[in-house]
Amino acid sequence: MFFNLLAPVQALSRPKNQFALFFVSYFIAKLLHLGSHASSLPILLYVLYFPTFLLQDWLLLVISKVFIYTQHGGQTSTWRRFVGGVLALFTSGCAASQIAFFAETGGEIQWMAAGRVLGGSGGLGLLLSGLPAVSLTFGLLFAVAWIITPKFYDAVDHVLERIGASFRRGYGLIRNISKVDEAQVPLISLDENRSPWSVDQDLLSDIKKATKPPPATRTAIAISFTTLTAIIVVLILQIVRPKSPPYAHMSGSIPFTLIEAAWFQPINSEFCLAHPVERLIFPFDRFTEFFNNTQPRDWMPRSAACGRVNKPGPPEWRETPGDDGPHKRTAFAHPPPGSPLHGPPPQGRPPHGPPEPTHRPYDPDYDSGPRQHGGHGHRGGYRPSCDPLKLSNLEATTIENLAESIKTKRPKIKNILLLTLESTRKDMFPLKKGSRAYNTILSTYTSPNTTAELDVKLARLTETAAFLSGELTGFEPHQEHAPAKPWKSAFKNDMGGVNVKGAITQAAYTLKSLVSSHCGVEPLPVDFTEETKGRIYQACLPQILEQLTKPPQGMQPHEEVTEENIVRGQGDYRDAEWSSAFIQSVTDQFDNQDVLNDRMGFKHTIAESHISNEQSKHYPPKQPWVNYFGFPETETLGYLRDLFVDGMKQNKRVFASHLTSSPHHPFATPKDWTGREKYLKQHHWRPHDPFDEYLNTIKYQDDWISDIFEMLHDVGALEDTLVVITGDHGLAFNSVDKSTSAVNNGHVSNFAVPLLFIHPDLPRIQVSASTTQMSIIPTILDLLVETNSLSSNAAATARALLPLYQGNSLIRNLDFNVLVEDGAPVPAFFQPFHFSAINPGGSVLAIADASTTFRLILPLCSAIPLRFTDLFADPGEIEPIIAWTMDELIAIVKVRHGVKAKDWVILAEELGRWWVWNQRSKWGYWGVARSTGRGGAERSGRGQIKHKHWWETR
Repeated sequence: MFFNLLAPVQALSRPKNQFALFFVSYFIAKLLHLGSHASSLPILLYVLYFPTFLLQDWLLLVISKVFIYTQHGGQTSTWRRFVGGVLALFTSGCAASQIAFFAETGGEIQWMAAGRVLGGSGGLGLLLSGLPAVSLTFGLLFAVAWIITPKFYDAVDHVLERIGASFRRGYGLIRNISKVDEAQVPLISLDENRSPWSVDQDLLSDIKKATKPPPATRTAIAISFTTLTAIIVVLILQIVRPKSPPYAHMSGSIPFTLIEAAWFQPINSEFCLAHPVERLIFPFDRFTEFFNNTQPRDWMPRSAACGRVNKPGPPEWRETPGDDGPHKRTAFAHPPPGSPLHGPPPQGRPPHGPPEPTHRPYDPDYDSGPRQHGGHGHRGGYRPSCDPLKLSNLEATTIENLAESIKTKRPKIKNILLLTLESTRKDMFPLKKGSRAYNTILSTYTSPNTTAELDVKLARLTETAAFLSGELTGFEPHQEHAPAKPWKSAFKNDMGGVNVKGAITQAAYTLKSLVSSHCGVEPLPVDFTEETKGRIYQACLPQILEQLTKPPQGMQPHEEVTEENIVRGQGDYRDAEWSSAFIQSVTDQFDNQDVLNDRMGFKHTIAESHISNEQSKHYPPKQPWVNYFGFPETETLGYLRDLFVDGMKQNKRVFASHLTSSPHHPFATPKDWTGREKYLKQHHWRPHDPFDEYLNTIKYQDDWISDIFEMLHDVGALEDTLVVITGDHGLAFNSVDKSTSAVNNGHVSNFAVPLLFIHPDLPRIQVSASTTQMSIIPTILDLLVETNSLSSNAAATARALLPLYQGNSLIRNLDFNVLVEDGAPVPAFFQPFHFSAINPGGSVLAIADASTTFRLILPLCSAIPLRFTDLFADPGEIEPIIAWTMDELIAIVKVRHGVKAKDWVILAEELGRWWVWNQRSKWGYWGVARSTGRGGAERSGRGQIKHKHWWETR
C-alpha cells in the first residue's frame, strides 16, 4: 500500500472534488466573517437578518452547481473542468489568506488595497512572511473538502433534483398532467447488479437520477410551498434590511468581495491599510516652490532637530506594527515618554478618570529632542516646533478695539459655556436676505406679492443668531418691532463679542468635531470615534481648566489677594476650583460618546439616561422623546440652571458644554411647540422638501439659545460668563446645494459653521478669517489672560500652554509667524491649511487653504471621485470639477482655472497624503481606516447606539 503523490492533482481535475473545495473555502471564510462581526449588531437584528447574510452563499452554491460543476452521463466538458478548477483554487487561496490573516491579526484583509501592498516597499517580504500560515490553512481546507466529497456532491444534487422535480410536478398538476410518461420509468431495476462488468458510478448515479419517479403529489406540494416561502421571506428581509453598514459588508462572500474590490477600486487604496506602504514625508520642495521660495533658510521643521520627524527613513509600520502585526491586537501604541497619561484601557474600556494633560505646563523640555520609539509601538504625540504647517499669531497685537475695551470695561470671565449647534450651517446663523438659502425659499412662491409676508416670517427665523452675531441680515425693519428680551439689555453700546466669519469644521461628524473644539486637535481620519480607544494627544479644555487651579510645585495654593488683583470686588474667584459638565438632552451611548466625554475630562455628564432616571432632580421630563436619540433641548434647562446656581453657592467656576440635537435628522420638534411654520410653499406636484422641516428646527434652536441667555441673566451669571458658540458641522440639502447629506459628501455647506465668543463687556468685532474649531482653546486661554480672569500662576500656565496648540488666538491680528532654528519667530510665508474629515471619517478628506479659495475633495479608502472647486467663482459649488484620476483632474483644472490652481491641486493632494499618515502618527493609531475592515470586537459600539439589554434594537 502506498500513497499516490498525484492524488491531490487528480482530485482537482474531478468536478465533484472541485465543487467541494469551492464550497468549503468560501463557506468557512464566510462563517468566520460573520462570527467576527457577531457583536456588530444587536442579537435580534443579527438573527433576523442572518438568512440575508447567507444569500450570496446559497446563490454561489446553486449557480456553480448548475452551470459549472454539472455532469451529464458522468462526464463534463473540458472547459467546465478548467473553469471549475481555476475557480476552486482561486477561491480556496483567497479564503486561506483571509483565514490565516484573521488568525494572525484578528482583522480582515482589505482586498481593495491588496495590490497597493504588494507593489509597495516590502510588499513581497510581507507576502512571503505569511506564506506558511496560508499554506497550512489551504491544506486544511483541501483536507475537509476531500473528506466530504463522496457524499456532498450527491447530497446537493439530490436536494436540487427533488426541488426541481417538485416544481415540475406542481406545474403538471396545474396543467392537469397526471399521467407519468412511460418512457421515464425503467424497464428493469438498476439496483440489481446483473452485469459482471464494472459500471462508472457517476454514470450510474446520473442514470438513477434520470429514471427516478417523480415525488408524490403531497410531497411535491410541500417541497414547493416550503421553497417558495423561504425565497419570499429572504427577499422581503433583503428589501427591508437597512442599507447602512455593517449589513452589506456582512453579506459579502468570496469571490464576490474580490470582484467588488476589482470593479470598485478606490483611487487611493493605500488608505484602506492600517499603515503606509512607504514612508511619506512632507513635500517641502513643492510647498516652498508654490509659495515662491520665500521660506526662511533656517526654518525649524527643516532643521536637524526635526530630522527624525520630517526626513526620509524606513516606513514607521516596520518599527511599529499595528493591529495587523503578529503580536498586536490593539490599534493604538504606547504613550509618549515621560507622559503622565495612563495607557489605553483593556478591551477599549475607559479609564477610571480623565487623563492628565499630554503636555505638562511645567515641563518645557518635553518638546525638545527627537521622539523615542520603544517596544513595538509608536508613541504618538505632537511636536509643534517640528510641524511644517504650524503657524502662530501669539506675537501679534490684540485687535485694537478689543484691547481698548478690555482696558476700560475690564470684563470678568468667571464661567465658560460652550454651545455646539448640531448640523447648523453658517448661512443659518443668521439667515440673510439675498443668500442662496433665502432665494431657494423664495423660489417656491409664484406670486411676487408674497415677499413681504415671507420676510416677516423669516425675520423671526434666526432672530437670536442675528443679535448675537451682529451681522446685518436685511430683515432689520421687521425685527424692530419684535418683543424685547430682558437678557438683551445686558448688551449695551455695541457690545457683544467676537463673531468669526469663515470658520469651517475639522470633521463633518459630530463626535470628531467635538474632539477638535474641546481639545484643539485634528481628528483621526478613520471611521467613527476611534479616538476613544487611545489618548487624545493634547489636553482638553476641562483638563486645562482643572490644571489652572493647581499651583506648581513650591507655590502656595492661594496667592495673596490685593487691591491690584481684585476685579469688581471679587478677586478670589480667580483661584476658585473649576467644575466641568457636559449636557445634552439625547443619548450619549451613540458611538461611545460617554467614553469620549470621560476622555475629554468631564467630571459630570447629563444626557438622556439621566433625564429619564427617576432619581434625577427634574424628573419626570415634561416632553416625550422627539427623535430617535432622545428629548428636546428644553429638558436640560433646569440642569443648566443648577450648574450656575450651585457654582455661585459653592464659589466654583463653571465650564459647561452643551450639544443641541434638534437640527439633526429627522428634523423633529415637540408637537406642542407653537413656533412651527411653513417656510417653503408646498405644491401638489412637488414632493415634500426636508429643508422646510430643517428650517423649523433652526427656529426652535434659535429660541432655545435665547432661553439659555435668559437663564444666565436670571441667575446673575450672564455678565461674567463667556459663551462660545460653534457648529459641529453643516448639512447640505438638494434644494439649496444640489447635494444631499453629510455622509461621504464634501460639499462646502457641510463644513461652514458659526463661531462666536460672546460676552456683554466685549465689543462687537467681526473677524473674517479662514479658521477651524482648533482655535477655540487658544482664543479662550488668551481671553482669560488678557481680561485678567486668571491668577498670576494660572496665567503663566496658560501662556505656556498656548504655543503647544495648533490653533490660533482669534482676538489677535492674524499676522502669522513660523519658528527658525534658534526658536525665534519670523513672519510666515504661507497661510493656514485646513484638513477636514468627512463623515464617517475614513473615506474622504476635504482640503482648503486660507491663501486661496480652492477646495479639493480627496477620496481616501472609497470609490468616490476627486473633486475641485473654486469658491470665488462658484461659492455654492454648483459646478464642481470631477475626475477619477489626478492626471485628469490636473489637466481640467489647468484649462479652466489656470496654472496656479493646477499647482495648488498637486500640492494639496501631496499634503493630504502626508496629513493622513501624520495624523495616524500623532494619535499613535495603526488600525484600518474603514469600519468594514475591522473585526466585530473592534467595531462594537462604533457608529451605533449601545444598548443595556441584548434584545434592544432601537
